[in-house]
Amino acid sequence: MRDLDGSRSSLTNASLYRQSNHLARYLVSQGIKKGDIMALIGPNTLENVVGMLAILSAGAVVLNCTINTKNALDVENLFQLTNTKLIIVDPGSNNSLLDPVKAMLEHCNVQSDDKREDSQIKVIFLRKTDVKGFSMTETLNSIFLKDIKNVELPTTYPEDPAVIFTTSGSTGNPKLILHSHYNVSSCPFLWIPTSVDYDIISYNDRPFSWAGGNPIPTILKSITRVFMDLAITTSGKNANFLWQVVKEERCTDALFLTHTLQDLIALPPEATDDGFRLHHVATGGQMIDRYYTRIIGRFCHAMLVAYGTTECIPISRHGPLTKGDRLKSGDVGPPFDGIELRIVDDKDTPVSIGTVGKVQVRSPYLMMCYFGNEKLTKDVFTNAGWIRTGDVGKISHNGHLFLLGRETDAISRGTRKVYPAMLEHMVRKMDSIKDVCIVAVPDKRFYEEICVCFLPSGNINSNDIQLYCEQTLFKTNTLDSLGEMPTYFLQFEEFPQLANGKTNRRAVAKDATTRLGLTNTRNLEDV
Repeated sequence: MRDLDGSRSSLTNASLYRQSNHLARYLVSQGIKKGDIMALIGPNTLENVVGMLAILSAGAVVLNCTINTKNALDVENLFQLTNTKLIIVDPGSNNSLLDPVKAMLEHCNVQSDDKREDSQIKVIFLRKTDVKGFSMTETLNSIFLKDIKNVELPTTYPEDPAVIFTTSGSTGNPKLILHSHYNVSSCPFLWIPTSVDYDIISYNDRPFSWAGGNPIPTILKSITRVFMDLAITTSGKNANFLWQVVKEERCTDALFLTHTLQDLIALPPEATDDGFRLHHVATGGQMIDRYYTRIIGRFCHAMLVAYGTTECIPISRHGPLTKGDRLKSGDVGPPFDGIELRIVDDKDTPVSIGTVGKVQVRSPYLMMCYFGNEKLTKDVFTNAGWIRTGDVGKISHNGHLFLLGRETDAISRGTRKVYPAMLEHMVRKMDSIKDVCIVAVPDKRFYEEICVCFLPSGNINSNDIQLYCEQTLFKTNTLDSLGEMPTYFLQFEEFPQLANGKTNRRAVAKDATTRLGLTNTRNLEDV
């Protein structure tokens, strides 16, 4: 693990096993039983890895939680819904997250110095803390001093529940997605090609609480993982430091978020003059187009585009793409081995090759269920075991999946469905565009209209983008005369983000509606 001050800490697999095994025995000694749910709270740290592996070794289920003081009631409801038995907390290096952690715990039914009832949830801090009210709780160091070697750990099986991931909440309240031990340990979602002939050192700073950041697969494959706190790279100010870390740690491959790729591409040419190149860089999570291929040759030898969802984990991968290869927008490649893809219409009937429809997946790695929500689970699965991803796309004649956007993002302009992702791809081709988010705003005649919200990186304004769209989109008239030409263009300073780093489209749409002075003909919270 690396920090912004240049400090470095590490953990071998042997040390990780010893520490997590000891903590697991302690959890069992405290009454944790196989199948119990335990919350894990904190940033990406080595202590967090120990905590996660210990929970799994104790036969319990990891409930990944996001520190959220604004919705403390939601956190309390989450613990009640899952019947959480114990909370493991890492407040971060230098206890940087101690205040929000305390504020969150104060709203929950947890044990403290003053109250230690059996009905309350016990709290374990993974490092020493001086927070008032919790000074008597166990810490990792104090647990290591206990003689508990005779405590037996339960036997776990591939089909046993292991981890609950929470979604970003981009479609409303976050969903609780339960996966088995088999799913989180055996899935082929290794974005690095399996045919490499070198020892892999991978950089991946995605949160451990995300399916794409889960550390268990790399641990089981004995792959060295380098990471930092995600806040370091999301700021947009530390791209040069990130690249220095990647070089100093002699990383061979990296999984970068798209905004991190943008920051790297913006670095001056001399940043890569020393000739260091990664073997592969992988990315995903939103529409990927040829703009991102600028990293090939400069930061890496090859690029991969990965596609997965929290419910499905691995779905497909495109690449490796090397210098000169053409990347078509939305191309996420063929499915991984053992995974089936199909495109269907509104009645779940498969459509022909090349036809746009709804993406469905069937694989051995699908989630077990939406925890605590039987209706939602039933709605997302078909009778034949296919899962409805909520994505819109098509399958090409060479078997590649092309994504066009989310069903929920579709803009209903009259009788036409307009998918923002493809329009965003077009606008991103313009010079001086840092980012773009196209959203629906209310309209009395057509129900919804198209609004282009953009972040400039140079000298560009709304009129420039409008003229570009007119020249690009209206070369010929469309059959229904509605077309996809946006009606509104708004410049933003920053886009609000969800916890997973993606743009909060609801917040952007709400802000755009307010700024345009439009009348809400519907509830934007239901978009």
